[in-house]
Amino acid sequence: MKLRLPRRRVCLALLLLQPLLALAQPADDYYASVDASSPETLRTTLHEIIDDHTRYPYTSFETDTWDILEEADRDPDDSVRILTLYRNNRYVRRGGGNENYNREHSWPRSYGFPDNDGASLNYPFTDTHALFLSDADYNSARSNKPYEDCLEGCVEYPVSAASGDGTYAGRSNWTDGEFTDGRWEVWDQRRGDIARAMFYMDIRYEGGAHGVSGASEPDLRLTNDRSLIDSARTGRNEPVAWMGMLDSLLAWHREDPPDHAERLRNEVIASYQGNRNPFVDEPQWVECLYLALCSFQINAGLNDAWYDPATAGQGFFITVLPQQGQLLLAHFTFDSEPPDPGARANLGATEHRWFTALGAYEGAEARLAVTLASGGLFDDPTPVQRETPYGHYELLFRGCNELLLRYEFPAAGRSGEIALQRVVTDNVSLCEALAGE
Repeated sequence: MKLRLPRRRVCLALLLLQPLLALAQPADDYYASVDASSPETLRTTLHEIIDDHTRYPYTSFETDTWDILEEADRDPDDSVRILTLYRNNRYVRRGGGNENYNREHSWPRSYGFPDNDGASLNYPFTDTHALFLSDADYNSARSNKPYEDCLEGCVEYPVSAASGDGTYAGRSNWTDGEFTDGRWEVWDQRRGDIARAMFYMDIRYEGGAHGVSGASEPDLRLTNDRSLIDSARTGRNEPVAWMGMLDSLLAWHREDPPDHAERLRNEVIASYQGNRNPFVDEPQWVECLYLALCSFQINAGLNDAWYDPATAGQGFFITVLPQQGQLLLAHFTFDSEPPDPGARANLGATEHRWFTALGAYEGAEARLAVTLASGGLFDDPTPVQRETPYGHYELLFRGCNELLLRYEFPAAGRSGEIALQRVVTDNVSLCEALAGE
């Protein structure tokens, strides 16, 4: 059991980190040298940025991975508690060696780097970008099974509600098989976190030696080939090792985009290790790296209705104007708070809000100035009042059926991002044809 020293130092660090965590963004020049023109140049330039991070010991009387993880995985609603990865249980922070939770190597250490007791430093073993706090029994059940969708005949590992008194319907982990022949499907709100941790390990560890300590590092690779994954399960640290399953990880990345909690986790770990998970900051790089979608061009085949399947009551209409080099977006949504009783209906129900936005586009990106319309009724020709500029949208297309929309409305104190897809896919083939011209 690890003995815990007084936590005054850790608490002070938390206080000092608060302004940083509120921003949850990398420095403006952190990715300045990235070249995303091809998968090869992206891999090379990203590795150069995140390589040679500062290592902390796995278990120690000084700052170690327990300290970092208990900050990175703390409950956003209760700072004295942590949230576990697979079960989503809340526990009072206890430190190392407790009976409730332990540390999960999301990239199993048995695949390439099991020995942390040798003379050479083992960087992937202690890399907290890929370590998570987990219920001990769920960690054991997962073992070293590759990550993959579990379609039938699987055992359910339910997710606890935030209060710890129930399960969310349909939000469960699923598993079958043993070791490399098995599979572990992560529940829907953390599967993207796991996918991006795997992408990070693939890019961070390219073989060779650490630039400061000189310690040897493995070349970690993602694959869909179970025989390759199993080939590194030798009980020794290996120069090359594999993990998977890549196709499921790519799908999970799309299904569960980075949220605020994942960005804060990235920030905490970066404050210690000095390197970031780039796929939390810039999710679109996954498509360039693994699918060679590096130079997508916005085109008129994107003209369609778009929506977020997880959010009812709002939608988006996109019109690309190629001759003008402009993109028009209409967005209908609801106010963040119910209106006062007796309020008149503005463009529909009393809580409806309608935004229109226009701006230039280049490549796969567009930045639009937003106008908020109010005062008009569907059945009354009342002149519409407009508040311009109300804010802005940033659109990043990940292909013909995926769009990341970031919004910022300073007057309302609102900002965030929404992952969108088409309502129907009839126009996808036209878009793909135009994008390939």
